This record gives sequence, structure tokens and C-alpha cells, in this order.
Amino acid sequence: MRWVSVLVIASLLTTVVSVDAISTKGVISCTNSNLDSLPENWTIMDQECIRVDLGTHDPRTNLAFQIYSDKEIDILLFPSNTVSVYQNEQSYRIDSVWMEESVFESFSGTGEWHWQTPDDRGPTRWYLVIDNLAHPQDSGEGDQGGLPVEIELDADVIQPEQFTLADSIHRVEPGGYSVVHGPFTVDEGTFVEIHARTMAGEPDIFVMSEDAFSYYSPSSNWSSSLRINSADMLLVSDERYLPWEASDIEGENLYIVVDNRQGPGGGGAGTSDVAVTVTVTLTPVLEPSISSQTNLDSVDVGAMVNLSAASTPNKSGQIPDSGFSWDIDGDGVSDWSGLAVEHIWEEPGNYSVRLSAISVDSRSASVSRSVRVVDMSAPSVSLGVTGEVTKGFGEQLSIAASFSDNWGVESLDWMIDGEIILSNYSLTDQFSTLILQVSEEYSPGQHVISLVVRDRSGMITQQDALVNFIDVTAPEISHYETQIEVNYGDPTTLQIFAQDNQSEGLDYTWTIDQGTDNEIQFNGPLVIHEFNTEGPTNVVCRIENDAGLTSYAEILVIVKDSESSNGLSWQAIAAIAAVLLIISSGAAFFLYNSAVRRRMSEFSDVAKEDEEEAPPQPPSPQMQAQMWGRGDTSPFQAPQEEMKSPQQGTEMFDLLETPTPQEETRIPIELGDSLLGDLQSSPEKIEPEPSKGTTLRSNCSKCSKAFEITLPDGLDEAYTNCPHCGSEELVGTN
Repeated sequence: MRWVSVLVIASLLTTVVSVDAISTKGVISCTNSNLDSLPENWTIMDQECIRVDLGTHDPRTNLAFQIYSDKEIDILLFPSNTVSVYQNEQSYRIDSVWMEESVFESFSGTGEWHWQTPDDRGPTRWYLVIDNLAHPQDSGEGDQGGLPVEIELDADVIQPEQFTLADSIHRVEPGGYSVVHGPFTVDEGTFVEIHARTMAGEPDIFVMSEDAFSYYSPSSNWSSSLRINSADMLLVSDERYLPWEASDIEGENLYIVVDNRQGPGGGGAGTSDVAVTVTVTLTPVLEPSISSQTNLDSVDVGAMVNLSAASTPNKSGQIPDSGFSWDIDGDGVSDWSGLAVEHIWEEPGNYSVRLSAISVDSRSASVSRSVRVVDMSAPSVSLGVTGEVTKGFGEQLSIAASFSDNWGVESLDWMIDGEIILSNYSLTDQFSTLILQVSEEYSPGQHVISLVVRDRSGMITQQDALVNFIDVTAPEISHYETQIEVNYGDPTTLQIFAQDNQSEGLDYTWTIDQGTDNEIQFNGPLVIHEFNTEGPTNVVCRIENDAGLTSYAEILVIVKDSESSNGLSWQAIAAIAAVLLIISSGAAFFLYNSAVRRRMSEFSDVAKEDEEEAPPQPPSPQMQAQMWGRGDTSPFQAPQEEMKSPQQGTEMFDLLETPTPQEETRIPIELGDSLLGDLQSSPEKIEPEPSKGTTLRSNCSKCSKAFEITLPDGLDEAYTNCPHCGSEELVGTN
């Protein structure tokens, strides 16, 4: 508590002292001037002062001052709200009253400094006071007057240049430093202009990389090798100017530092206060650069080319986007503006592109770039078919195509297997259609249809399509005899002529007695064969082409007996014997019948008493059709059931063209014996050979194969089964 009481009492005493210090002692009257009346010359007498009204300024306004004094004076700067403190002889030597950065006491000679209004307040009126008196509150520091002083003063508001980075005074105590500007970056080739004006001391001014500054700022024991030696300003004791061209900085951030430390060798000692104005301005490099994603030494005709100025050095913003202009056609007139443009060259040739740039500080520069435009793209071709196309001979092949080119198509050729079949050398459209009649001119099989398109520069594109020409027609058979007669056992030549232009060869297959156990086959267009089976024989010739298509030729061969050189054949002899047997049997039966009639007339009365029923009638043709047509499934077998003797007799009567007896009188046994005795001298009865019947040939309605059937005499039609497929067929003479 005791220490707290002491502090409170001390505070109160301090307040009393402060109030007493700023209490009015008197009024200092200064000669008034203003910024508009400068420059001006004065003679300031002893114990006089001049107050210059600098006007009202916004924060961060730069003011420049130039002064000459032949004797020591005090230069003081006050805002409008504290300048009265000085004139009322109050204590003014505190930071809240005057602007210490722009204060110089006991100054003489020539000096220049720039000062920037602080940004901790709004618009403020400022006053510059030139003091040649002993102020009651200066504590004996600074100029105390005594002699008249000749003064020359000039002051003005600085209009900063476009690329001014810094422009203000820096006050640095011994062993310290002040950052003028940083970090910042510039393009290589940019000039960094450093202008230093010293009001007090002998500082050093360095340009450092960000890496070097990280070592410098915390310690004075940093390596001087980290400095950019070409930008050093050592021991600045008056006015100094250095234009430094940035190079080998590799895009690093930079710092500009006012140094008041000891060293390096040749630099300031760092033993006294420093007051120096440093102005840093840039002259950014202005080097327009044309870049493109396309190789400008070889640009394709019709290709969209992007031209960009993005590679132009512009870290300082020296060129706005609107500052770029493009002359594309080389006529000296700007065609486009902006950071990037797109352009298409429609014709081959060598072109010049010019890029001009105007910086914000009205400097200008330009660069030209040659562009070589050539036709680098072959025509684009598209066929309207995919995969293999199959077409038959006699059909029409149609293939549509479209094409395009960056410069223009000059001609096209349609080819088949490398030979041109259609050309067009005056194209007006970007499509073409090939219509081809598939004729016998082309061989069957796979072919290549090609479309060859040539552009104006001679570049060629070829697109191929596979087509397969196939035979869609069977061989054509020349006229031939569908029925022939041959002799039994004689060598017979069978020959068929067929034509098929789409096939290299034809396969002939002969089939004799197809579908039977005696089936045999031969190959070739000509066959020599001996037929050893009497009657009709079916012969089929199958002709097949390369495409597997077939045609059929059917020949009905009638095999008949043939005479040999030694007389009648056994077949003829057998036939003659059969005829003689039939004739003799008929004569014997006629005699027998006459004797029976004679006896019947003698014994008519007995016959009437013993008359019996007449024997059954022979079967009608309809009954025979039922017997022969539906009983047996095989058309080549005779009926199994034997006919009775009356029926046989009826058949014999039919053969002899003798009327068939309608009734027969039964004869008593004793009479029969008598009649037999009368006929003992008659020849022995010979049974006639039964008729072979009628042989018919038909084609199956289901499998179309031929077969034969023999119908008994008196039978016009019958049902039978096909020997090939078993289908039930109706066969008849109709």
C-alpha cells in the first residue's frame, strides 16, 4: 500500500508539473506565409520566427521541402491543433505536439527532405515554423538566435510518379535500420531508381533479397556477402542517385533498407543519428512478348491459333490489358486489342504478327513474330459402311462417303482392288456415292473398295471397305433329253452340260437308282454305264457350283432287251414260248368247251333237274383296286393271296378274247367220267403265264424323288408308300 501511495502522489505531482509546463507564459508572434507564396527569401532577425501555412492535406500526402540557411536555425512541423502550443510558449518538445520525423534543430546549409502526412488522422492543416529564437520551453536545445539569418525556402505537394514505391524521410538512431520498401518483386531488366538526400548523418542504403533480410533484421552480425553489391549505396552524406537494373534475382522478393549500423567496409560508422530522404521509383522493363501453344514456325492451315502476350514481363503492372494491340495481317493497323487473341489463317504462307504495348506511364514498345502457315492435315474421309458388305452377282452395290479438308479437296478416286473405277476432279460438294453393278467382270470372293481423297497441297487420305461378291444363282443346265431308251447291257453315255460364270469349276454327281439298294454314284460331267435291269431307271445328276448352289437334271432311262449277234436272246425265246403256250392252251380249252356244249345239249333234262347255283363272278375293277392298292405297303410286290381257279379261267378268257361264261351247268359224276373218256386223246392243259401288268413312274409329293409301281391289268390307280420317305401316295394312269 505504501508503494501505491507513493506512485499516486508521484502521478499527481507529474500532472501538476505538466499543467504548469503548458500554462501560458506569453505569445510568440511569427511572420506568416503560405504554400502558394513559395519560394521565398527572408531575413529572420534575432528572436523572430516565420510560420508557413502548408494547407490541408489528406493522409499519406507527400510534401517536399528545400531550404537554405546561412546560419543555424530550428525547423519545426506542427499540425494545426498543436501549433498554438509552440506560439503560447508552452512545452512543444513531445511527439504528440510536433512531427519529429520532419524536425531539424540547429540546421544550417542546404537541405532537402520529403515528408508524408501520417495516416492516423483525417485531413489536417499543417504548419512549418522556422525558429531563430530562444523559446522558453526549448531547454536550451537547438538554435537560440542571436544573429540575423538569411533564409530561402521552397515547398510543394509531390505528385508521385507512376511507379514510385517510396518517398519519405527516415530518422534512424545509431545501430538501427529502417525499411524503405519491401517486400516487392520486379521483372528482370527493370530499373530500380534510388534517390537519397541526407539531412543528418551518413547512412548506408542496401537492396536485399528476402533471404538476406531474414538474416540481417534480427542481428547486426550478418554476412555482407548476402547483399546485392551492385545496388549498394555506402556512406551517403549528401545527395546520391543510383539506377539499379534488376538481374539475377530469379523472381525473389526484395527489400530496400536504410542502415545506420557499423560497417561494412567503406560504409557509415553508425555513431550518430541519421535523417535521410529516400525516393524509390521504378522504370519497369517494357518488352512485349508473343507466345502461343501452337508452334508458330509451323501452323496448320485453318487451325485456330491462340496468340498471347501473357509472357510479357509485367510484375509491376506496367501494361494494362487494354495496352496490348495486335496487327495480324501485317498492314500496320491494329486488328485486335487485349492480352490474347485467336486467329485462323485460311491460306498457306508466311505471315507477320506485331504486338504493341503501351505502359501506364505512356512508354511504348512492340515486337514482331513470323508465322509460317502450311498445310499439315490430310483430308478427313468417312465411309458410310462398317464391316464387310456382301453382295451377289447381278445386284447393285452403293457406298456413300463424306470428306473435308482444312484447305480444300482437289480430287477423289474410287477404286476396287487398286484399280480406279470412278474419278472426280472438279469437286463442289463434300460427299460422293459409289454405285456399282456387281457383274461377272469381278471374281467371286473378297474385294477392297477404296476412296482416295487428295487435297490442294497433294496430301492423300485413303479409306477402305471390304466387300464380298458371292454367287446367288445355281448353275444353268443346257437342254438335255429327259427320257431315253437304252438296250440292256449296252454301254450308255450319260452327259450333262451346265454353265456358271461365277464359279471356277462345277461338281457333277450322278446317282442311279436313287433310294434303292442298287443305288450307285458317279462323278463328272460324262458317265458311261451299263444298265442291267430291264424297265425304267431313274438317273439324277446333281451340279454344284463354288458357292454351294445346286441344280438337278433327271433322266428316265428305259432299259429294253437287245438282240445279240448269235440269234435271239433267251428273253425273246422265253417270250415266244410263253405266247405259244398261251395259244395251245387256248385251242385245247376251245375243244374242251365244244365237247362240253355238245354233251350239255344231250343231257339238258338232267342238267335242269340237277342245276345248281352259278359259280361266283370274278372281282370287279373296284374290288381289284382295294385289293392291290391298299393291302401291301410296297408298290413293287405282287399280292400274296392266290386267286381261285374260276378267276384264273376268267383271266384266260380275257386274254383269248373269248366271252366269259355267265353260267356253268353242273354235270353228274357219271357224265363227267364219260366226257373225260371222250377227251383222253386231248393235249394236256397248259396254264398261261400271268400278265405283268402296267408299270408307272411317279414323283413323291413330299420328297420329290422318283419311284416306280406296277399295277395289275385292269387296275387304273392304287395307293402306295414312297420307298424314300414313306409318304402315302396315290398313283394312277391319270
